[in-house]
Amino acid sequence: MNTDQVKEEYSRFKQWQEQPFDYTYDSERSQHCNNCGHEFTGNYCPVCSQKAGAGRIGWRSVHQGIMDIWGLGTRSLLYSIWQLLWRPGHIIGDYIDGKRQVSFPPVKMLFIVAVLFSMIYYWFLPTVLGINFEAEIPQDERVIMGDFADWLKTNYSWFALIMAMLAVVPTWIMFRYSPRHTRHTMPEGFFIQVFLAVLMIVFSFLLLPLAMLNVMAYTYIVYCFYGVYYIIVYKYLFGYSLWGTLWRSGFVLLTIVLLMTLGVILGSHLIEGMMKLQGNVQMTEEQAFQAKAFATVGLAVSVIVVMAVGFIINRLATRKFRKELKLNASR
Repeated sequence: MNTDQVKEEYSRFKQWQEQPFDYTYDSERSQHCNNCGHEFTGNYCPVCSQKAGAGRIGWRSVHQGIMDIWGLGTRSLLYSIWQLLWRPGHIIGDYIDGKRQVSFPPVKMLFIVAVLFSMIYYWFLPTVLGINFEAEIPQDERVIMGDFADWLKTNYSWFALIMAMLAVVPTWIMFRYSPRHTRHTMPEGFFIQVFLAVLMIVFSFLLLPLAMLNVMAYTYIVYCFYGVYYIIVYKYLFGYSLWGTLWRSGFVLLTIVLLMTLGVILGSHLIEGMMKLQGNVQMTEEQAFQAKAFATVGLAVSVIVVMAVGFIINRLATRKFRKELKLNASR
């Protein structure tokens, strides 16, 4: 394959990313709806929405019914995941733009892939095949993180969802005035993060064989893949340059890390664990409470400062674009 052929194939791939569906409209032939009896032209009945051509049940109907149970029928779950991998950002942008038929319902998709991953990782492989992927938590981490470390081992899907939801507000702040999807709303941000949570669990599926070699390496590689796709999704979704996407994503990720640390402090014995590692095991309950309160306030202030700084820098960087928006709105 020469250079011209490679360029041509890449051009076709980019065109598919932008517009993967070729809708055909049957406007000539008259149709009779077997559901409500209405005569119409087109692909769907305008009265009851039943698809044209729906008639007696055959083996194809049986196959479709079985596939729909597992999300493999219309708007296939597998095809939506395929698009999520090869059209990162585009499929999400299509969905929040109102093209609901391009994707399997994202919340349902997240639930299905999370359940499947949990069943395979925590039950099927250890119980049926005898393959145990459980990593021994280092003693230092167990002392510092306490019960949270054990919870994280068995609730990976929940962790992916929580981490994604923490990104809704900082993403809204940092990408509010983007060239694409300007002033996207927080409900739209919720669905953006649901798609990203699905993507993280999918990578956990695809890279699962690596866990047989080294569980910790597997975890780091999953996060690396997810981090790269995280930037790619934001770049295609919001339309900034690579640099513009990177520094804005940096503020979002820093906010997530601070919020996760805050959650660990509130939900575990992080302060006491750190003091024990330093040799101070005589910490009283009052001292532990004061230390936790001080750390909580400090982290909360840090989150506010990071988000405020990001908001100010982003407003300065998008000043010209916001002026153009106001000018266009006043016309």
